[in-house]
Amino acid sequence: MIKKKFVWGFIIAVAIIVILFFVFNKPTTQIELSIGNSPVLGDANASVIIYEFTDFSCPYCKASEGANGEVENALKSKYPGWEAPMPLVKENYVKTGKVKIVFKYFPGHGSAEAAHAVAWALNNQSSDLFWKFEEEAFKETENLNNINKMIELAVSLGGDKTKIESYIASKKYETQMDNDIAMGESNEVGGTPSFFINGEVVAGAQSYSTIRDVIESKLN
Repeated sequence: MIKKKFVWGFIIAVAIIVILFFVFNKPTTQIELSIGNSPVLGDANASVIIYEFTDFSCPYCKASEGANGEVENALKSKYPGWEAPMPLVKENYVKTGKVKIVFKYFPGHGSAEAAHAVAWALNNQSSDLFWKFEEEAFKETENLNNINKMIELAVSLGGDKTKIESYIASKKYETQMDNDIAMGESNEVGGTPSFFINGEVVAGAQSYSTIRDVIESKLN
């Protein structure tokens, strides 16, 4: 009798372990990279698409955009020949219609929510306004989480203040932010900046030559 109870107890214990395994180890469905409502720079028909997971407050993202001299100098000292990639990618590939860039948020430093909210508000008005703001936001060092300062910057670039404030009040930017983060996590983004170039991952503040070589391989 004791032996039978032991067997049944063992079976029940195993069953519980199996159930818990499947509850806590549910396979996650990968979120496919897609543009959605994200800002896009470049020709819609460009054959190479770069998904750029970035954050205005991340020092290495700023360096990749040519907007953080201190980090850029450190990278050049450590890696001779290092060049900020994104200004050259935009000049040599986006302007020539070969590449388009999709801006995706991912928390690399996590202190620029206000700037991202305003940026997406501008994208609702005009893609051109977004990219003008993006360039200035990467240069900014002190006010990225000051919503009033960020709205002032947006208006100085031609943004409609009423529309910006309405978008921010709607909190639609929170959905955009959550969607971008979920997409990044699903695709194993571990930090910023991270680039997906026609599916190939280039992680970190790599030199222009590294990104250029991947782009060229995709064009060929």
